[in-house]
Amino acid sequence: MRHSFHLLTSYAHGILAFTSDTQSIWEEDEDGGGNGCDCVVKIHSNDNLGTFLDVNGSVPIPPYLHREAVLSDKERYQNIYCKDGGSVAAPTAGLHFTDEVLKKLGDNTSLLTLHVGAGTFMPVLSTNAKDHSMHAEHFFINVGELRNVVQALEADKPLAVVGTTSTRTLESLYWLGIKKLRGLPNSQYMKQLELGQFEWIPLSVADPTTTPVAALNALIDGLSDNDIISGKTSLMITPNSYKMKVIDHLVTNFHAPDSTLMLLVSAFLGTQNDVTKIYEDAQRKGYRFLSYGDSCLFSKPGLELPSESAK
Repeated sequence: MRHSFHLLTSYAHGILAFTSDTQSIWEEDEDGGGNGCDCVVKIHSNDNLGTFLDVNGSVPIPPYLHREAVLSDKERYQNIYCKDGGSVAAPTAGLHFTDEVLKKLGDNTSLLTLHVGAGTFMPVLSTNAKDHSMHAEHFFINVGELRNVVQALEADKPLAVVGTTSTRTLESLYWLGIKKLRGLPNSQYMKQLELGQFEWIPLSVADPTTTPVAALNALIDGLSDNDIISGKTSLMITPNSYKMKVIDHLVTNFHAPDSTLMLLVSAFLGTQNDVTKIYEDAQRKGYRFLSYGDSCLFSKPGLELPSESAK
């Protein structure tokens, strides 16, 4: 039995959103993926961007809260281990972690930086989820942190990932490693890595047996611990098609039923587990849903949690 965990979580600081009315032409960034979530904003101010947003912006709480941000959101809607600006939302599964919890976890953790995109709140409106245009999100991970993940995998430690965005990033890193092994574009260091929405399908056909250790090692090969791997991913994880490659356990919130996040959870649980029944049971027991709601731990089907007495 595998006894110890390695946990991957993320830090990101929510960039402040405008609160005043803005009248302008929507100018889509050609690198934004065409998802209606990225545009060019020109600010006429002598202040730098950070100062301007601090003065004129507010915390970008999710639209489904149906209210304006209040002062307490600045502290509550943020991870205690946040570091860099750039995200438009908090990776909310991490809101549940306290200094005490992180102290108990000790060195069995790795961190990555996520810039959560506005598209994470976009519902899936198409009848077929594959027709949904998935938003791109940017990520940055220190090579030393990713090397810790690889060493944990080599030691056969279960990998517990905090949040759907962290899951999506780690799974994307696997496929980006496959791209590098095959010598495909966007796989060279110092060039932005990029993974398309369904690019994993032909990659899985070409490399059906490559292990997570081999794929992730391909990304860090020749790099020092202080180097940064960065890129963006539009990976869409859907049930009945996508099989998780890296993670064993998922710490996450209870999500909206029409979201891509719910599709990811369904894919993780597999066809043997009916996510609808799980959510109905959570409702009956009074669990709170969405960003300020409760957290839960899902495990890969067939994988048991180690006992507290295990050494």
